Amino acid sequence: MADFQEQLQRLQEQLQRAQARANELSSLIPEPPPPPAAPEAPEWADERAQIEARVRRETSVAQLQVQLIEALLENKRLRRALEEERQNHARTREGLITALGDALDTLKQRRRSPKPP
Repeated sequence: MADFQEQLQRLQEQLQRAQARANELSSLIPEPPPPPAAPEAPEWADERAQIEARVRRETSVAQLQVQLIEALLENKRLRRALEEERQNHARTREGLITALGDALDTLKQRRRSPKPP
């Protein structure tokens, strides 16, 4: 019986920690960071040079418009994928918390039920 009590206590503590962690996780998911305010920042030097070279090669306004449309569509697709991933994460978290709660309920029911001789 003491073994059961200890196991029940550990599961209750795990559930409380999981619930606290789940609450923390939702606030910890950061928004994608914006690029540095100054595009001249050293970490963007290579990307900037590549983009500038590409823009200079594409002298047609129509070509640049096509590239802009493609970039905006890719941005939209990535934002949707990120949102879907966030929703999946939330569902998984809720499912795990529910499963842990169900396990606690099962242990409590076993404790209440009479044991066979």
